[in-house]
Amino acid sequence: MLLYGEQNKERLYHIFTSTNLLSWHDEKHPIRNSYECPDFFQLPLDGDAEKMKWILIRGNGKYSIGEFNGVEFKEETAQFDSDAGPNFYATQSWENAPDRRRVQAAWMSGGVYPDMPFNQQVTFPRELTLRTTVKGSRLFRRPVREIEGLYDSEVTWTNHTLNAGQSLPLAPSGDLFRIQADVTIEEGATLTLNVRGTRLAMARHSMAFGTKSVTVSTDLTSFDVLVDRTSVEAFANDGEESMSKCFLATESGLSLKATGGRVTMKRLKLIHLKSAWN
Repeated sequence: MLLYGEQNKERLYHIFTSTNLLSWHDEKHPIRNSYECPDFFQLPLDGDAEKMKWILIRGNGKYSIGEFNGVEFKEETAQFDSDAGPNFYATQSWENAPDRRRVQAAWMSGGVYPDMPFNQQVTFPRELTLRTTVKGSRLFRRPVREIEGLYDSEVTWTNHTLNAGQSLPLAPSGDLFRIQADVTIEEGATLTLNVRGTRLAMARHSMAFGTKSVTVSTDLTSFDVLVDRTSVEAFANDGEESMSKCFLATESGLSLKATGGRVTMKRLKLIHLKSAWN
């Protein structure tokens, strides 16, 4: 059991063990630089069950990778963002989903919901994998395939190019969408997705909501965006990086615009989603 607590003003996870779930022993191997809501589990590196690694995700979404012998966690990496968006907190994950998947959801802390019949939300469920990158081992995440059960109508564009200053209207109205694309973004160009007044800017090596941005290890060649009534969740390069953001609509519809250079979309798919609530 991991228990969060402060000691001499330092934020720690304390490791406790028990043989009967009644009496607990403090192993005296606290995990430093930790904060609230621990989520601690194993994943195979690159799908190899002979290369299992432990992942520790803190309440603020920061994760590190290492080894755990049952009483002590030894970190082998620095801490990285499991999601770089402004509204991603207190993750929890489920073990042994069908096909042995690890499925995660996070509280979208900071959202506001005036005149709505609910008062918080969580992210879409996402499958977690651990993969080798040019920067070392990293956690990837992508929306679970079960979301396809919400698919309604689809529109597809192929080999569509936007020169600097050109726009592509996607939908004039609606609030539940999935947008997927394979893209080539010229150096210096930006492709901006306008989601009912909230803008996601994608450049050759990054994506951003306003001033909050994240870089990708290579060129940004694909993106997958889920739009709910009060949230946008964006995934770059098959989930190498992601950003989750709450919003309140100030405009209608969806559109794409290129600035600073040319953007080519080899494949662009707009999927209208049905509500999960009948």
